[in-house]
Amino acid sequence: MFHFMKIHTVPTEEEGSTWLQLFFDLVYVAILVELGNRLSHNLNSEELAVFVLLLIPIWWSWLEFVNYGRRYPVDDIGQRILTVLYMALMLLLAFEIHSLTGTTTTTFLVTYGFSKFVLALMYGRAWINYPAYRRSTSSKAAAFTTVGVLWIAVAVFAPSSYWLWVIVVIVGAFTPSLIQLFHGLTSQADVPEPPIKYHFKVHRFGELTIIVLGEFFIKLATSSSGRELMVINYLIGAGLLGISLSLWWLYFDHLEHARLSKTGWRLWVWTYSHFPYMAAITAYGVVGNQIFAAPPRGPLDDTKRLLFTIALATAVLAYGVIEWAAKERDEPLARSPQPWIRLGAAAALLFVGFLSGSLNVGWLVALVAAILLLQVGLDIYERLQRPQPETAQVPATGFSGQQV
Repeated sequence: MFHFMKIHTVPTEEEGSTWLQLFFDLVYVAILVELGNRLSHNLNSEELAVFVLLLIPIWWSWLEFVNYGRRYPVDDIGQRILTVLYMALMLLLAFEIHSLTGTTTTTFLVTYGFSKFVLALMYGRAWINYPAYRRSTSSKAAAFTTVGVLWIAVAVFAPSSYWLWVIVVIVGAFTPSLIQLFHGLTSQADVPEPPIKYHFKVHRFGELTIIVLGEFFIKLATSSSGRELMVINYLIGAGLLGISLSLWWLYFDHLEHARLSKTGWRLWVWTYSHFPYMAAITAYGVVGNQIFAAPPRGPLDDTKRLLFTIALATAVLAYGVIEWAAKERDEPLARSPQPWIRLGAAAALLFVGFLSGSLNVGWLVALVAAILLLQVGLDIYERLQRPQPETAQVPATGFSGQQV
């Protein structure tokens, strides 16, 4: 049985994600869809705060899975079984997240706690398969077991205490590092870590980002099914497409050239800047769908207008931090970070949000799209200013096979 679990049915993927990891991302997006649906049904500041609070442990669970795959790229039958079990638990979270009250909150937290036990089992298998790194894998297995117990304890004794949720998330974030630090202080030798697949994180974050951006248009198409559309609706749709295209263009053109640090605080900043970015584009998808369904010739209500512009301003600012933390390689068509342009765009979006209360929906979307498309234009201009010798060859791999 033990030998069966270690069988590989396909060659090991050395560069990017496995097909199962991509499948996992698609299942994971189901949680984001349900989070967005929850927010769209009650669009106010209190529900927005709950949306962000719920997204923290959800996003963190995805990141923990990514961090495991980054150091232990195993795709044998045993790992596939554990991954599918993790996916099943994530789907159960999606079923429960829409209305977290009473018993559903308890179910949500117990399920989340069991997901930590699955991660502990993954590190337990790594402890068996990678003897040289047993101090590291044992630390993480112990940490995830402890955190899983804490989540279940919260579910039993205080499921509705969001403050306890925050505390356990913080404990979960630092427990593996603290246990590893303890091992380091009590031993003469450093705690060895396996080699990192440096570009693996670039792939994983890029894949999740593009799925979330695309999911917005799936919801837009399904929610408009059977509805009679006018010319103005198509124009608003074109504006929303321009906004999404701008987010895609800026992020992925940068990712194509990005030089992600192997370790250190820049890697930390790059990683965690993706949380506000992901929260912002998810919220943009929620309100964008409502904008498309709104009466096109009248102004938006204050809540939708402000969420629309604040979400996009947050996305632009978070992207500015992302591009600063992973500066681009010295190569043709690369450019330096543009923090002042990002700050200017975010300020313009906030200005529009707070001072355009009487503007109708069409003009609001057009103005916001113009601000973001201008970012793309400046990005293209900056890249074309880069001196390029006639013999320079633009790399053909980049995101799908870059060295970072």
